[in-house]
Amino acid sequence: MTLTAETKETVVRRACDAVATHPDKPWSNARLATIAGASPVQLQRAFRSVLGISPRDFITASKRRKFLDALKARPSVTEAIYEAGYGSPSRVYDAIRLPGMTPATYGRGGKGATIHWLTASSPLGRILVASTDRGLCFVQIGENDVALAKALRDEFPLASVDEKASRALAPLMAAAQAIAEARPLPADVPVDIQGTAFQWRVWRALTRIPRGQTRSYSNVAAAIGRPSAVRAVARACATNPLALVVPCHRVVRTDGQPGGYRWGVGIKKTLLEKERR
Repeated sequence: MTLTAETKETVVRRACDAVATHPDKPWSNARLATIAGASPVQLQRAFRSVLGISPRDFITASKRRKFLDALKARPSVTEAIYEAGYGSPSRVYDAIRLPGMTPATYGRGGKGATIHWLTASSPLGRILVASTDRGLCFVQIGENDVALAKALRDEFPLASVDEKASRALAPLMAAAQAIAEARPLPADVPVDIQGTAFQWRVWRALTRIPRGQTRSYSNVAAAIGRPSAVRAVARACATNPLALVVPCHRVVRTDGQPGGYRWGVGIKKTLLEKERR
């Protein structure tokens, strides 16, 4: 039986609530489906439709969040690993390498968020990275720090933005600079960004494009199971708040031409040429 859109959301909400409450349980698709009131196949399809990820991906992300929270409260990494339900150190490190994409913790316009930021130089110009306490929420390239600060406040007009730069964001800045310099991105970059289910599917697909390679907008649309949604994929790339770290510069037109880019085609070409070399 095919579930309605409303039923899919209900099924996903029940499953997510159960996992979020007890992420350390040994969840199986069958057990989670029973709690959600669906069959395992319906559960898989509902998650893909509503969130753009599988139930297993959500379980991994929930364990990852609990691990990071436990790590702050425990002196022992081993204690945090087992408390989060991973079972062994090797399993947690495999999971932590997944993109840290989870729904944003703030409202539209950054309402309720406290945002920290840091600027630095790069081969592409000045870079600003901004973060909530949960993770990276914004990346911007510009000519000077005044323009970068304005772009941040325009993006989050309702947020509480720090007056001074935060050196605590140095690891996140290192990630942005790595991409700007065509170096490998650090394995784990926690993020905290808002987006629709469709945007999440596109952004997640972008993180899977290897450095030095490109995919067409059509390729990305096919990869997320929406081959006719090429224009929507292009819009999702254009609205990506973490361009550089979530590499929309690796998506080009079908004829191989660069296509659009939020900071101009010149920077997009430079990034692609650096990565190919």
